[in-house]
Amino acid sequence: MTHILHLGHQPTDISGVAGLLSTDAVAFDATLDVNGIRFNGSRTLSSPFSVGFPAPLGDMWLGVRYVPPSADAHVIAESGASFLEVFDAQNVKIAQVRPLTSTSRYHAEAHGDTLAQGSSSYLAPSGQPQWVDLRVTVGADIAVAFFVDGVLHSTAVAANTSGKGKPARVVFSNAHLHGSFSTRSWYYAHLAVLDGVSTIGRRFVRRRPAAIASFDQMAGSIEALNDGDIASRVVSSTVGQRMSFSLTGPTGPASVSAVAGVHIKQVAQAGTSGPDALAGFLRIGGISYDATPVSLPLLAPGAVYSSWALNPANASPWISASLPVEVGSVSA
Repeated sequence: MTHILHLGHQPTDISGVAGLLSTDAVAFDATLDVNGIRFNGSRTLSSPFSVGFPAPLGDMWLGVRYVPPSADAHVIAESGASFLEVFDAQNVKIAQVRPLTSTSRYHAEAHGDTLAQGSSSYLAPSGQPQWVDLRVTVGADIAVAFFVDGVLHSTAVAANTSGKGKPARVVFSNAHLHGSFSTRSWYYAHLAVLDGVSTIGRRFVRRRPAAIASFDQMAGSIEALNDGDIASRVVSSTVGQRMSFSLTGPTGPASVSAVAGVHIKQVAQAGTSGPDALAGFLRIGGISYDATPVSLPLLAPGAVYSSWALNPANASPWISASLPVEVGSVSA
């Protein structure tokens, strides 16, 4: 069981960002990834993007790197402004972070039996990268906590006797932000949604397949796994087939306090015949360490996450030097 509900900001990860990827230096942390999402807009424009995920068992934590525009970032001039909204599996809104014209601050809202709006100390600073974290707790109450760079800025709590469900979708509203009629640019990157685990201070390095390694038993080329096109795939016709590969991309910050885990994300779909489940595996010292297989959807591709909190070769905590250099997929 993994606590990962969602990782990534690529077009295959998020609905509504096709064509918006940017390599502008300010857009992302180059120790973690190779691009970010660039949004061009003005105070009169709304252009949302969204991410869906399985409802968590515990609290939902969302983390994202956010860079407001270099001018007019803190000005909120439209009453319909919205930063992000959270919905349950029935598409009912349960939480929101809403900038107000009266304060120009970003306020947490809990949408339970009534709408509860918290006070706020957060003004968006022009051009300054920051890490936004949101915690949403759903039970007898709906509780929302909004953090920036680890500092709690706004909270809200509302009773939930009507039984609204746990989070299943986050919409980045991009509605009437940053008060100027001129076009401004702002950025998002490194999006993570976790189940019951705080995103504060937690960073994920995205590495991608580079070249075939020990196994090449599936039909299709390695390029299909890293071209960003969900329509190009590799195919397994028999249970137990493997494909493994070396990795390329950023290797993380120069110094880290701890490595919390290794995760493999795959986007896959079952066919009308053949294997209907998939697992990730790590290849360490010539031995394959398989994760638990996950059943695949039939109607459309879905994300499959495999996680290792400890090094499976010796049950020790991960350190930078022990991170695997070969990973792969195995059909089941």
